[in-house]
Amino acid sequence: MYNQDNYNKILVTIGIITFCIFILLATSDITQITIRNVIKGISSATFVTFIFHFAFKKWIWQYHWIPLLNPLIVMVPNLHGTWEGTLNSNWINPETGMSVEPIKIVAYLRQTFVSISVEIHTDKMISTSYLAGFRVDSNTQSQELCYTYTSKAFSDTISYNPWHDGTAKLGILNGDSLKLKGDYWTLRKTTGIIELQRTSKKIMR
Repeated sequence: MYNQDNYNKILVTIGIITFCIFILLATSDITQITIRNVIKGISSATFVTFIFHFAFKKWIWQYHWIPLLNPLIVMVPNLHGTWEGTLNSNWINPETGMSVEPIKIVAYLRQTFVSISVEIHTDKMISTSYLAGFRVDSNTQSQELCYTYTSKAFSDTISYNPWHDGTAKLGILNGDSLKLKGDYWTLRKTTGIIELQRTSKKIMR
């Protein structure tokens, strides 16, 4: 999630600064500026702005230590990587009639400048998001990762653990280490809590 207005302003500013620098390098006498100088200046400004735009969307957005980057443009942290944690569910196993113990999960979050996806693995299923995004409360500045997913159980458990869709809303907790915690609910009328902590900034599969 990013601030499009601020990003556009920065692109325009870079273009103007580049144009002015080119003109100053081309001639020290403003009265001697030619149409050719102006055209070259515009071309240079366009090229530099495009390079910045490409580099920002590819790499720069990830580094929040760069001055003015966050929250002026990028409004949420970079969550890309491998996460581990637990899933606590109120689901009752129909074979035993018992509730389940907290389930260990591994999550792979793939984030770019404009998108994010969530993939969660347990020993019984894989959940993959098909809609995902961020929610930022303008009053409290709290941040949430929200996504809707399809959960597909492995064949040996599908008889009592059918495929289903669900939605999760995880709060982004910025403390000593980055954490995610929040609720999920499914079409089979189960609910629970997901807790995650990042173990690597890379997708470790």
